Amino acid sequence: MSVRGPRAIAVLCARCLAVLVVVNLLGLAVAYAVMGSDVAAGSVVAAALAYFPAVATIAALLIAVVGFPAGLLAARLLSGQRREGVHVLVFASVGALLAMTLCGWWGMLGITGWAWFVAAAEGAVGAGGARWWSGRAHARAVPWSDVQGAALPWGKIGP
Repeated sequence: MSVRGPRAIAVLCARCLAVLVVVNLLGLAVAYAVMGSDVAAGSVVAAALAYFPAVATIAALLIAVVGFPAGLLAARLLSGQRREGVHVLVFASVGALLAMTLCGWWGMLGITGWAWFVAAAEGAVGAGGARWWSGRAHARAVPWSDVQGAALPWGKIGP
């Protein structure tokens, strides 16, 4: 499946932001459940939720300014590759690398030892998840015959 062009990459960037928002909100819910329902846990989660709109806005700007050109370049380099898994893996790798680079550039990775892993996971999940989602949406939009659909690794999607 080929998901190329500025419009497709812009949609992919919007999906990346959506994936990051959902994953981080779920992460906050899990953190709250693990920490318990005492006052300290509630205040930590409340503080994180208070800053969440600002963090999501910064993420949206970074995705637009840095992720969009990187996505265009990655899609261009992958134009001859037909395997969907390779596209998802490359976009996840590019997302992880960009997230670690941006966080390292601002000095945000020296706070804790595992911050590199968190930055890489955020980028990989955001970009890789968005690329997977875009590929699946594109596969649903393309009318496949039964023979073509049966040849796909995941089988025919849609009616």
